[in-house]
Amino acid sequence: NAWLTALAVFVGGASGWMIYLFSQLSVTICFWCVWRIGKQMLTPVYALVALMILEGVQYYTFHAIDFNDNTLELSLWALTSYFFYFALRTPSYRHWILTGVFAALGLMAKYYTSTLLMAMLLLLLYRPEHRKQLATLPPYAGLLAFIAIILPHVIWLFFHDFITVTYVFQRGASVPSWTNHFFFPAQFAWQQGQAFLPAFILFAFLLIGRKPLLATARTLVSSSDKVFIFFVGFGPFLLTLILSLCLGTKLRAGWGMPLLSFWGIALVALIQPHVTRTKLLRFIAAVFATMALLVGGYCYSLIYSPTTSSANFPGREIAQAITDELHQAYHTKLNYIAGSRWIGGNIGFYSVDHPAVFIEWDARKAPWIDLEAMKKDGAVFVWDMSEGETLPDEVKKQFNLQPERVLSFSWHRNKGLPLMQIGVAMLAPASLFNQNPIKKK
Repeated sequence: NAWLTALAVFVGGASGWMIYLFSQLSVTICFWCVWRIGKQMLTPVYALVALMILEGVQYYTFHAIDFNDNTLELSLWALTSYFFYFALRTPSYRHWILTGVFAALGLMAKYYTSTLLMAMLLLLLYRPEHRKQLATLPPYAGLLAFIAIILPHVIWLFFHDFITVTYVFQRGASVPSWTNHFFFPAQFAWQQGQAFLPAFILFAFLLIGRKPLLATARTLVSSSDKVFIFFVGFGPFLLTLILSLCLGTKLRAGWGMPLLSFWGIALVALIQPHVTRTKLLRFIAAVFATMALLVGGYCYSLIYSPTTSSANFPGREIAQAITDELHQAYHTKLNYIAGSRWIGGNIGFYSVDHPAVFIEWDARKAPWIDLEAMKKDGAVFVWDMSEGETLPDEVKKQFNLQPERVLSFSWHRNKGLPLMQIGVAMLAPASLFNQNPIKKK
């Protein structure tokens, strides 16, 4: 998503509108894949219902506003599943190669895609007609495409201490306890059930009303389609629970974003309600009413939020103030900003100088930073005092920083929230050190 975000900024500028467009394109691509697969398994009306109930799932609405790894996974996960579905039904080099391409891109976006790949492998080995393809060349062409895309990243990992893999384990770490093996998978299952509950409520609108005298016959879902939905639609979810059950891994609700894409198809295929014109119109009205309520509720919470929110974060104002501070002090460009990913990233994005971000003052987390070059050009160190952040003593000892200062900023759409307190300490450029000291105010 870093590459796509950079492309969005290049095309759309610092306003960020293109980034938000990319997030919605990811949802749209996901919906297109669900619709196409749904039409292969069900009637067009049922496929439409299976798709539209996803509008009740927060993962495809306000959680998909931010363009991040989870949002990008919606499209890549769905595209991988889509081409894999057709590779199993109508084997061809095209279907298998595209499966490999999107599987690799999905894994590059987020390692959690590995659960989908494992489920796909199990499905491939489960049915005899699918196993026969292993004696043909197309699946290996797809595997070759997958390896070609992922190999540079694997090589990079060996030269950078597997930093991204370590990050994954850090995100899933918790205080060791035998209860973790049961609590975390149960919590994750409950969270995904909660996320899908509004979709089920929307579906229930089709169950209200009398059964027509001449009811349509139930659609016969083939056994291969049932197996596909089980392995690809529910397999990654079940594998996640099993992994957490065995290792006691802490799971985050947001990891479930791509898991529910095919649950709508499974629900419709299982129940197959009798759809009349009245029921369908009532269902569609309920879907659009839900969308309107979500939009209204989000806008209200954004404008009248009694708590801090990333949507109201004054990133542009902080970036301008920090950049101006350095310009006035040393009459040089802001090439480096050192701090947390959030504050440092905002400054790196909004500053006219677009400085490189020295994440958490740790060279291991920012391998692109040349410390000697940073000391030569100078930098600004920042931390969020409002969140209790402090500048570590070891960082102070490592760098010859100027006296610390505190800058205050008001939140956007502020409704009585306290001012943000940002700690600031400058690293003077080596060529100017002690020649142009900061004036005390």
